[in-house]
Amino acid sequence: MRSSLVLIVAVLLSACNTTPEYETIDGVLEVPENRQNPDSRTLNLVYKVLKAKKPDSLKAPIVYLQGGPGGATLFMEAFWENHPLRDDRDIVLMDQRGTGVSEANCIESGDAMFAILRLDLDEESEYIAVEEMLSECKVTIDNKRVDLAGYNSRENAADFEDLRKALGYEKWNLIGASYGTRLGLTIMRDFPNSVRTATLIAVLTPETNFYNDFLQNFENSLFSVLKLCEENESCKNRYPNLKERLLKSLKKLQTSPLHLEYKEQLFVLNPQDALLLLHQSLYDRYGISNIPSLIEAFEGGETEPIVNAIKRIEFVYNIINLPMSFSVMAFEELPFYEGVSFDKTLNQQSELEFNPTSFDLGFKLMANWHSYRASNIENQAVVSEIPTLMASGSLDPVTPTSNANKALKGLKNGHEVIFTDDSHDLFNPCLFEITENFLNDPYRKPDLDCSTDRKSIEWNLLKPEQ
Repeated sequence: MRSSLVLIVAVLLSACNTTPEYETIDGVLEVPENRQNPDSRTLNLVYKVLKAKKPDSLKAPIVYLQGGPGGATLFMEAFWENHPLRDDRDIVLMDQRGTGVSEANCIESGDAMFAILRLDLDEESEYIAVEEMLSECKVTIDNKRVDLAGYNSRENAADFEDLRKALGYEKWNLIGASYGTRLGLTIMRDFPNSVRTATLIAVLTPETNFYNDFLQNFENSLFSVLKLCEENESCKNRYPNLKERLLKSLKKLQTSPLHLEYKEQLFVLNPQDALLLLHQSLYDRYGISNIPSLIEAFEGGETEPIVNAIKRIEFVYNIINLPMSFSVMAFEELPFYEGVSFDKTLNQQSELEFNPTSFDLGFKLMANWHSYRASNIENQAVVSEIPTLMASGSLDPVTPTSNANKALKGLKNGHEVIFTDDSHDLFNPCLFEITENFLNDPYRKPDLDCSTDRKSIEWNLLKPEQ
């Protein structure tokens, strides 16, 4: 009798503990901090599996690879929860090492950076302030015995391979955005047998010399946006001579920075801050639509457009882990940074008048973060037969369409889609329609018709309240 009762209770408990397949499974993955060091510490990486809504689906899952580097991932659970791609595929999310809740270091660094941004500091003073903040962070990191040599795309890719094995998936589909495309290409290179397809959005390839082209990409994007406004009759009439007004406003900010209130504290806007706001506004169509009003605000001191742009900066500082970001970029970009090429671009960059000192000090900060540098393999194009879809926006200020175009030369089964008048954040319905069709039949040339439907920028033409 008792044995029968125990059996019944055991079955009931088992039933109660069984997770319905459409729900979310939470887990923690243990990985070495540095696989090159046999005495490495162990890291605990937090993940979620959003099970497919069709419990009988046998389709290979999707793993989403976040950008940054250093961007948190799990906060995007709400985005994927009811996404159409979840109908018949598991969606796997994991905060990458050193990000979010996966053993992130110095999580207060984002707030500290934003606090420094608030101040009206010259380049040297800002460098000193950031260096002091990073030095304090390094003390914390040293006390925790963190091995910064383990914070790079190679180790990151190996983490996801360990996760795939732990979850029991034979193969999975990669969807990566921005830095997530770099991570995705690294996974394709190092673990090709684990990848069914790759959808890479706003492509940052290993062979891309990110810093060498940074200024030129920014200027190309910004002036293309200003030209689009000029070509639109309504925008041109509302905001005439934008380029000239922008250049004049930046000069004025050099001697008369704007003082405004942001969340009940003083924020002093100088020319470098203004360029940062413009750069971040170029990332999506909403930000782009407000760039003319932002320039007008620089000119006339209207605070609302500036405050709205500052909100994005604060958000980015909060989701990007600075130690992880610095670690990856110092390891994978600085070894291949061509100072002569960058200086040539800077010298030719007469219109926006970037201050060379600010960039020199920025590179110095990164170089001082750690001394680990990648070998040449981290600067070489990935060659692969894995079906790959690459998506780019024509107005992207950081990952231009040329990145994907060059990378496709080494991808036998690669396809490209370009969204005209769109930018870095490409999470639009058309892209996911193309992606779904690509996932279902990856060796067939995808139907890109919806991407040819050019959608004009809906410019913000409102005048500030008097």
